[in-house]
Formats: sequence, structure tokens, C-alpha cells
Amino acid sequence: MNAPLQEPSRRRLPRLAGLRSVLPRNRKEFLAVAISFGSTLGAAAIIDTAFNVILPVIPIGLTIAVALFLLSAGWLRRRELPPIPPVSAAHRGFPPPVNPLIGREAEASEVIDRARKRGLVVVRGGAGIGTSALAVNTGWRLAPETDRQRYADLRGQDRDEPEDTLSVAERVLRTLGCPLGPIESVEGAAHQVFSALRDNGHVLLLDNVERWSQVAWLPRHVPGSWVIVAGELKADADDTVPPDVSVVQVGLLDGRDGEALLRSQIGAERIEADPFATERLTNLFLRRPAITVGIGRWLTENPQVTIATLVADLEQGPHDHTLQMLLAMQLRRVRPAARRLLALLAHAPLAELGVDGAAALADGSEDDVERAMEQLSEHGLVEKVRESRVRVVDAARAIVAPPEDWDAAWQRLVERFADRADFFAERLHRDEARLWFGIEDKALLQILKTRQPPPWAAGPLWRIADALEVWFVLEQRHKERGEAARALAHAAKALGDTDVRATAELRLCLITLALGAPRVAQEHLNSAAALQDGIGSWPAQLHLARAATLLATGDEFAAVESSLVQYGQSLPGGDLVGQATRWINMAVLQIRRGQVCGFEGREDEANRLYADALGTLVQALGIAEHADDVHAQAHSRELLALVHWYLGRAYDAAANWEESVQLYERAGDTMGQARCQVHQAAALPEQRHGEAARLLRSALPRLPTTGVSTALARLHLTRVEPRNAQRHREKGLDALAPWDGIAEPLQVTEIRRRLRSLPSPELPVSGTLHDPA
Repeated sequence: MNAPLQEPSRRRLPRLAGLRSVLPRNRKEFLAVAISFGSTLGAAAIIDTAFNVILPVIPIGLTIAVALFLLSAGWLRRRELPPIPPVSAAHRGFPPPVNPLIGREAEASEVIDRARKRGLVVVRGGAGIGTSALAVNTGWRLAPETDRQRYADLRGQDRDEPEDTLSVAERVLRTLGCPLGPIESVEGAAHQVFSALRDNGHVLLLDNVERWSQVAWLPRHVPGSWVIVAGELKADADDTVPPDVSVVQVGLLDGRDGEALLRSQIGAERIEADPFATERLTNLFLRRPAITVGIGRWLTENPQVTIATLVADLEQGPHDHTLQMLLAMQLRRVRPAARRLLALLAHAPLAELGVDGAAALADGSEDDVERAMEQLSEHGLVEKVRESRVRVVDAARAIVAPPEDWDAAWQRLVERFADRADFFAERLHRDEARLWFGIEDKALLQILKTRQPPPWAAGPLWRIADALEVWFVLEQRHKERGEAARALAHAAKALGDTDVRATAELRLCLITLALGAPRVAQEHLNSAAALQDGIGSWPAQLHLARAATLLATGDEFAAVESSLVQYGQSLPGGDLVGQATRWINMAVLQIRRGQVCGFEGREDEANRLYADALGTLVQALGIAEHADDVHAQAHSRELLALVHWYLGRAYDAAANWEESVQLYERAGDTMGQARCQVHQAAALPEQRHGEAARLLRSALPRLPTTGVSTALARLHLTRVEPRNAQRHREKGLDALAPWDGIAEPLQVTEIRRRLRSLPSPELPVSGTLHDPA
């Protein structure tokens, strides 16, 4: 059992160091490192194989090193991390059901019937009319056992912008307990949802969906389970619910049901005391459950007030602001501390906060803040959401003025999140740390996106950016990595910090390289370089990124070698991981040169270069093992396997690939695992087509949609799945699109030629996989 995590202190770690250092001097300082390049030039798609058993007429195989898959903190690089465990079911159950569900029995029966017949059903209705209550109630009826319930509230931290599709997919997969790899396509996410739900009797309830496009990727029918989508689902010309999806529309209550709902709250005798006033109240105000509940709550807390008096008061205001009026009356009944907390929460750019964040805002104890949150909830001013968090009811935002001490409150909140991010980022090997980031990562990202950061925010924002980079790298969430890096670049520009801005641009370079976009990577590299002094004073990281970008856009080996020499000269003394990285990169360069020699028919020179690479990699592996860097070990093993294969040592190649797969799993690098699967599939003999196809299909969802690894996987699949060869051919060419119109390595040119030379659909595909020569 892990020991419990201790509360983080309000210490101040050194500010983000821009591009000035490569490795932290000690574990406590790892977040001071802006971006530590502890990987290889070939880390995102190190070396992709194309052997004669799969691709004919390529004498020595086909490889490419196009990007760096780099981790941003030395500590994370040096520690192996166990797989991320599924979130416990306690965090996924439905909210409590509304009982009795007055006025919605017909709709509830319809939802249940359609779910059982169609699998997926949409419960659609505007705000305040009980859409979520109906969906939750029917979810409980379909799955009364909590271990069969899967619930996600899809409202994000930005009140003005709904969560995008990939963010929603990520939230859904987390809710289902799926391990989070890179979500490069919604088709892959849909397949994971189907596999997670099939034949287990679960109900997946996605609440507060704003637009159909957020969930349009979901499978329409999963045998043995049901999916309920609830929310407004606002429609426009390009985002409508298709006719094949079953929709249950939730409308206003009729007068009798509205009165019955009110009667369930305040008792019959009070309603019957003045039938005329009750009828007028019903006709004017009891059609929306949210308003009816608000009226019932207010009447319950004010037993001396008659319904006639309340009607008269409500009629004085605009009917479209009735709920605001009711909440304003409720606000007068809460304590000053709760009133101040509501003002702070309503003004915060984060849509929801837990007790810890609210306590930082209010500068109070968690116990006092929790009591204030409970009082606000009892009066309908906030609503409770997942993991003991609250959101301010939209109508309540208009009834509180911005707090006078807002700037100080916001500073406390940002610094608190920065401290927590520091603390948990250093402990990502612990379940509690990963659970915290899983809950708060979008809040951290929203803080980082502050459009006009004040001067005091520089240090906390840089620390939040570092922590997010570590977390998103661990989960292979490159889209969010890019968002965080762009937000960091904006904040650094606004605050005039050129070092940090260069760091952000360099991160964007590495991310786009990993995703197979060399043109964009070059632009970010140029931006980072322009923010630094002359090349002679560049930090090590910039030299390494330049070498990787050069390899991605051509075969300028002399320039790459020069960058690697400058990288080695820039490393601080005693940096074992940096030295391992240098040797691995030199081996990559030797392999690439060997490949070009092979293309040109200089076999002896190619084999000499492969033998040299073998010796270089043995040295690199020894240093990586001494440094306890699992990621560097994995890359060394992957490259060793490739060189062994080129030298005709199939047994050694297979053993090193197997070891590399295990190391990548320990490092949490799903892309590395996928690359090795492509290697392994390519090395299988002709008679094992089925096994090769399974490996390649398993690898594709974990590879980016563009890039050489993806193109090669598609090229291999054209041979082992000839019936789908044309589809794989088209997708393979699409994966090479980032090189259209720019310089490209010989390997990219050859893959493109191979894909284009495949037989057309109307011509038979040859049954042999061997070179006819």
C-alpha cells in the first residue's frame, strides 16, 4: 500500500529556467527545468522498418528518424511509471435520482423503451426544464446497481466555450476506465467505448451535452449496454442530430404537474389556502421545474409569506428573470461568508472548483468553506458536481457584484494550484497524484490560458505549464500538450519573458515533430532560435531540436552531425542522460547514412556503418542503464533490434524488440510500443500474415494520423490485407501529406513511391510478398 500523500507546502520552486539547463541538479528542482531533452532524434518515429518479407526491392530496408518524443522533466525521464489504473467506480456513479419524478413518467418510459430497442437515446431539452433529472432517473431504472453506472458531466471549465470533441472523448474514456493513450481519431475512441461496454449491462450517461458534434462519434448500438445523452444539444446547419438517432424531447410541464411538483415541497394546506393565487402562480411560473423548485424552496423557508404575496412580488419583475429574482431573495438568507464565497466563485474564470480551490479563493479554512458551500447549495445558488465540487448556477451569476478583493483572491488560487501541481507532478508514480491531475488538469489549463496575466503570475504560470507538460506527456495527450505550450507562449509574450517564450516554441516544435508535421515544426524551431542569441550560445536543447528537424526534412547529414556535436558540447558535466542521448542520436545518424548507402548499392559501406552503430548503441545502453533512464533504454533496444536485423541476426533483433516493448510500457510511451509492433509485424515470415495484421491494426490507433510510422504501417497492411489494399494506400499517402511541397528524406520519397505503385483496385494483387528478383 502506498503511504498517504502529505499536504503540499507553500514552497516556491525555482522559476522555469527557460532554455538554460538540461537536467535538474536534484529531484526537488526538476520543475525548474523548462524542457529536458532526454530522448533520441528518432523518438517519435525512430526507425521504421520495411523488410523484404513485406516490401520487395528495398535492398537494406527503410528507416527514418523524424522527431523527438521528449519528456519535459528529468525526474519523469529517470523513473519508470506503472500503467495508469482505472478510476474507481465510486467516481463514476450517477447523481442521486429525483423522486418522485413528477410530470415526466411518459417521457421516462419512452427513454427506457428506446434505449432498450436502439442502444443510444438522446434526452433533449433546454436549461431548467429537468432534462438531467429525467436522464438520471431513467439511468437508475436501467441500472439500479451502482457498479453498472458510468456517468460523466461534460461541462468544461470554460463557461463560454463547450468542450471540443476530443476532450469529450477523453472524458468518456476516463469514465469507462480505459487507459488513456493518444486519442488521434474519434473512430478509435468509439471502438474503445464499444469494447468497454459490450455485453456488461452498463449504462453510460453523458450529461449536459451542449452540441451533438461533441458525441456524434459514439457507437449507435452496443449489445448488452445502453448510452443516454442528455442536454440542450443546440443545433445549427452543420451540427444537427441525425434522423437515425432516437430523440426524446423534454418540454415544459403542464400546469397540473407544476402544481403537483410544488405541492410535493410545501404541503397541500398552504396551496389550498388561496386557490386563486395558486392558479395564477401555476399559470405564470410553474412550467419550468427549476423555477418551481426555487419557489418551493423559498416558500418553505418563509412560512409566514402567502402565495398571493409571492405572486405579487414575482409579477413586478420580468418573467424571463424569475429565477434570478428567487435566487436574489435566497441570497439574503445566507451568511456573509457564504455570500462572499458566491461572489468569488461567480467571478472566477473556472466554472467549477473543489473545496481546496474555494478555500484558496476565500482565504479560509477548508471546513469553513465547505460549510459555506453547503449553505449555498441548500439555497439553490450553487450545484454540486463530481468529486465534491460546485458550480455556480448560471442565474446566480447576475445577482452578485465582483468582489473588491478579487485580485488578491485570484493570486491565492493560482499560487495554490501551482503548489499542488508541483507537489503531484513529483509523485506521478502514485495513484493519488494521477487521480488529482485527472480531476484538475483542465482547471490548470484554463488558468494557464489567462488572456492578460498580471506580472505576479509569471512564476506560478511557468510551474503550472511544466507540471502539465509532464502530465500530458505521461498520458500521451499531444493535443493538450499543444494547448498548454501555446498558452505558455502567449503568457510569456504578454509578460515579456523571451526565455520562457522560446521554451514554449521549442515544445511546440517537438510536439509537431512527434505528430508528423515537419513544416510546422520548422516554423516553431525558427521562432525559438530567433528568441535566443547567436547559434554559438544556443542551449543544448535547441541544437538537438535542430538536428531532429533537419532529419525530418531531408538527408543533410553533415548539418545534423554538426548540431549533434554542438549538443554534446553544450551538455553540463555529469549529465548521464544527456550523454546517452548523444550516443543514441549518433547511432541514428550512422543508421540513416547506412540506409542511403544501401539505396545507392554500396552494401559494404552500409554494413560497416551498421556495425559502427551497433557499437555506439551498446555504449549508449550502458550509460542509460547506469542513469536508470527507462526511456533511453527502450530507444537503445529498439535501435539495437533494427541494426541486428540489418546484419542478419534475426534472433537478437526479436529479443531486443521484445525488451523494448516492455521498457516502453514501463515508461508509459504508447507510441514507442506501437512503433515496435510495426517492426515486429514487418519481420514476421510470409506465412504469418494474420499475426502481422493483428500487430499492425493494434499499432495504428496509438500512432499519429500523419507521419512515417503510420505510412509504413499502412504500406505493410496493403500486403497482409490485400482486400483492403486501396484503403490502406490512400491513408498511407495521407499520412505523408505534411511533406507535400517541402524537402523530404529519401525514405519518405521511397515510401510514397511504393504506395503509389500499388495495383489499382480493378487489377489483381500478387499473392507473393517476396522480391521477384
